[in-house]
Amino acid sequence: MRIKILSAVAALALAGTLGSAARAADQFPQARPLIVDYQRIQTGSKASLDVRRQVEVAQKGFQADVDKQLAGLRKEEAALREQASKLPQADRDAKQKAFEAKVAAAQRRAQERNKAINDAVEEASAKVRKALVPIFSALMERRQANVLLGTSEVLYFEPSMEITDLVLNELDKQMPTLKVDIPDAK
Repeated sequence: MRIKILSAVAALALAGTLGSAARAADQFPQARPLIVDYQRIQTGSKASLDVRRQVEVAQKGFQADVDKQLAGLRKEEAALREQASKLPQADRDAKQKAFEAKVAAAQRRAQERNKAINDAVEEASAKVRKALVPIFSALMERRQANVLLGTSEVLYFEPSMEITDLVLNELDKQMPTLKVDIPDAK
């Protein structure tokens, strides 16, 4: 008898919990989602393609500078090796230390340049993201949507829910180019 009473109490408690969950669910609006392929926007918009082009030009110039510096360092290293047997140990150590300092400075410049390029790309990406907010908002309002999801977050959806092409067209109109501010090499 006691088990039946406990079971009945548990059932009532569960029903009360489910009932309050159902009432809470009624308070939320029904989801009306739109779907966007954010990766395609990041890689396929005119602004993103322009950023990529500018970065490639900067990287090629940077690589040419690095190659030139490496050639000079290799030449200097060969000369040091050739002179090593003819120099007193103290002079050899001093020249080796100076050479290592040049190599370390070249490595620091390369790291700083890479960081400057990465920072410039991140700044440009932030500008694209900022431009997307009003585009997303307008499309959601026009379509009376209340949720925007990425294609990577959804397994299956009705194709009419995807707005990627509309977003790309609008972004390309508003931002056909984007200047990437990459500081000159020092």
